[in-house]
Amino acid sequence: MKLANQTVLVTGAAGNLGPYVISRLLDDGAEVIGTYLSDSDLNTDEYPEAVTYYQADLTDQVAVESLAETVNADHGGVDHIVGLAGGFSMGGIDDTDAAAFEAALSRHATTAFLTVRAFADQLDDRSGIVLFSSDRAIDATAGTLAYNVGKGAVRTLAESLNEELDARVNAVAPFLIDVPGNREAMPDADFSEWTAAEAVADEVLHQLTNEGVAGQTIRMTGGQPEVAT
Repeated sequence: MKLANQTVLVTGAAGNLGPYVISRLLDDGAEVIGTYLSDSDLNTDEYPEAVTYYQADLTDQVAVESLAETVNADHGGVDHIVGLAGGFSMGGIDDTDAAAFEAALSRHATTAFLTVRAFADQLDDRSGIVLFSSDRAIDATAGTLAYNVGKGAVRTLAESLNEELDARVNAVAPFLIDVPGNREAMPDADFSEWTAAEAVADEVLHQLTNEGVAGQTIRMTGGQPEVAT
């Protein structure tokens, strides 16, 4: 197990994809630390006792820096980061005001930036960081303008951080992920075209443990990863 005795911080751990990624990391022997935003997010039996969870608003620099201090005191730091924090939003240009636009950037890019910044001094050339962009950041879709831009910023952030840090930084850019929440929201969709959550979790593990992958955005459609151009 490549992640045995290594600590992985997973932000947005209570989101739709969190259980799949966490399960894959635990199977590979990692110690997992998860963050969540509100108490109601963890009101379920779905989250394993093996994970240590911390509540934090990752858009708040002071809160993130406090989180880093607490995690360092409790766990001696982290070895890897997986940035799942975010959230889907609808709206084209006529439906998106300044507040909605800035909220999307904050939800996706600011959370990732502040998290990596706060933990950067704990990471080295053996560390991996995986951030979450989207297929819509590569092929934009009408009606989700702020979301597209927010996820595009995450892609650029990953590429930039890879130049700044000793750690390897990559991004995953999946098409719609096949999780129960998305099926409930879009019951009439063609699920066969969606990206399997298990495949996304496997790709996260691959990026964290493969020293030959750095500065890449891996686009995933139908569960099949490819390097975005």
